[in-house]
Amino acid sequence: MKRELRELIVLIFEGYLVRKNEHRLYDRDSAIPEQIISMYYQANEEPPFKILYNNFKRKYLYNESRIDETLSDEELEGLDRVYDYIRGYDFSKQKFDVFVEGLKIHALLYSACPYPEFGGQLRDNTAVLKDEIVEVPPASEAKKYFQSFIGYKLPEVDFADPASIFSYINACIYITTELIRNQPFTDGNKRTFRALLNLMFKQHNLPPVYVKTKERE
Repeated sequence: MKRELRELIVLIFEGYLVRKNEHRLYDRDSAIPEQIISMYYQANEEPPFKILYNNFKRKYLYNESRIDETLSDEELEGLDRVYDYIRGYDFSKQKFDVFVEGLKIHALLYSACPYPEFGGQLRDNTAVLKDEIVEVPPASEAKKYFQSFIGYKLPEVDFADPASIFSYINACIYITTELIRNQPFTDGNKRTFRALLNLMFKQHNLPPVYVKTKERE
């Protein structure tokens, strides 16, 4: 990345952090993140994903274990395996499919547990989205909705057009939130689909994201 552009991005991001700390993100300057992302792509440089994911995984697992205090050591090991899988995913050699990858991630999530066969199995029971006032669809509807993503085509991205980048980001976020709302699995939906979001982001070199403990509410 060109030094001047890097320094400009850092400077704008520091201003963004000031606004965040002062609770002024949602005013006329709320487009700051979009400006940062646009400049990031103008640099036309692939991020160092190996280093990035090692740092991300450590911080993510630390926060996730505190967001959901019921997670076992085996489930945290599963999360570790999930992000190893994402880090090694090669879009030029692997055919990405929302449904298939969702199943794979869920299977990896429980691969270190005493009953790993639980992973990758869609629910047949009634589900409740913990701590949220959201009506979760019946199991049959949740399965049907999740299966509707078999062969689903994500939006194309034209890196010369910032609007195209944000359309892709918004589409990925919409898929993630709707799959979490539908709860196709008995457990582990949020972890699975947040990981799927990061896999979709990786397709176009977007860095992974996670929820910090203090941001949970």
